[in-house]
Amino acid sequence: MVINTYGFPRYQEANPALLAVVTFPFIFGMMYGDVGHGAMLFLAGLAMCYYSDQLKFGMPDLYMARFMLTQMGFFAIFCGLIYNDFFSIGLPFFDSRWEDPDGDGLYAPKEGVDIKNTGTGSGPYPFGVDSAWHGSQNELLFMNSLKMKLSVLFGVGQMIVGVFLRWGNAIYEKNMVDFVFECIPMMVFMVCFFGWMDAMILYKWTHDIDTGAPSIINSLICMAMGQDDKMPLWDGSVGLAKSLMMYTVISVPFMLFPKPILLLMKENAKKKNPAANDEESQGSGGHGHGEFDFAEIFIHQVIETIEYVLGTVSHTASYLRIWALSLAHQQLSLVFFQKTIQMGLDAGSAIGIYIGFACWFAITCGVLLGMDVLECFLHTLRLHWVEFQSKFYRADGYPFEPYDIRTMLILTEA
Repeated sequence: MVINTYGFPRYQEANPALLAVVTFPFIFGMMYGDVGHGAMLFLAGLAMCYYSDQLKFGMPDLYMARFMLTQMGFFAIFCGLIYNDFFSIGLPFFDSRWEDPDGDGLYAPKEGVDIKNTGTGSGPYPFGVDSAWHGSQNELLFMNSLKMKLSVLFGVGQMIVGVFLRWGNAIYEKNMVDFVFECIPMMVFMVCFFGWMDAMILYKWTHDIDTGAPSIINSLICMAMGQDDKMPLWDGSVGLAKSLMMYTVISVPFMLFPKPILLLMKENAKKKNPAANDEESQGSGGHGHGEFDFAEIFIHQVIETIEYVLGTVSHTASYLRIWALSLAHQQLSLVFFQKTIQMGLDAGSAIGIYIGFACWFAITCGVLLGMDVLECFLHTLRLHWVEFQSKFYRADGYPFEPYDIRTMLILTEA
């Protein structure tokens, strides 16, 4: 239903609904990640599944959405475990790798912890974020960096999958012109620049850099401007970055010029040989029937190329909405907890705790389980409709309707 609202797939076209079954609730979970709120949403989804017979006719919209809501709650719990966030509180599932020996709020790694990832001593926190980060002075700085990079990693990965699905469409249609001069250059452009950015993120996460950690943004600017990076990730990375940038630039004219020229050559050959198979010509060209207009085709290709190149940049930035929504959810949850339950706990009053909990529960249900769920749902929908599906999905098909003689008779009588 979510995919078909945007548009129906063509016959035998790659259908994004197959992947959206998992990616949609997972991206929602990245935005909404909280063990407590996710558990409440998960239980609500399970209740809808259990009482599905009652919802089927009374609330058909909830009936159709029951499995999606259950998955959204499940992945919100999973991402909440990664963020180690339970109603804005960190849960000490494992022993923290940090300690405050002097009690001055300055934490240091515990003795025996392998902070350089050399394989000796105690390793990092087994799963998710260390609970010691919650309440620390630089918590927001650390969590911002983590969630921002996770958003970019997943976003680029999803867009690469979208380009691969474009490959599948071209191969199935046996359209080698589109495959060689659109699909392959698009993948080169995506991987050589944005894939390299993801590789730098993963390298910084997995390697200890003693002499000043380089800035990924500055490295990308130097790469795009052709300048020497004064703080490279490793010796030799500057040369690799320049080579990748060269491939990125070369891929653009490959997307722009060859396809219209080849279509013009095929059209000229077709005029010289009228007996040529028209269907083969149309299949390899990818355009519909009608008089061949080279200017129109070239302008269309220019628009497609510009839209992909600029769209890839803006789409990568658009995935940062995952980080923004996750940050907003976590900060709202923290403020609501501090201004309700924590105030009652600080006062040491049972009545204050009772009133604080009642206010917290009402606000949580109204804002975080109501408005925020809709907000994260809409942003997740945007990422699928625009950032992901634009890479391959034409969505100009129509739904299959089986032959029904009774319906035909009714339409005839009308």
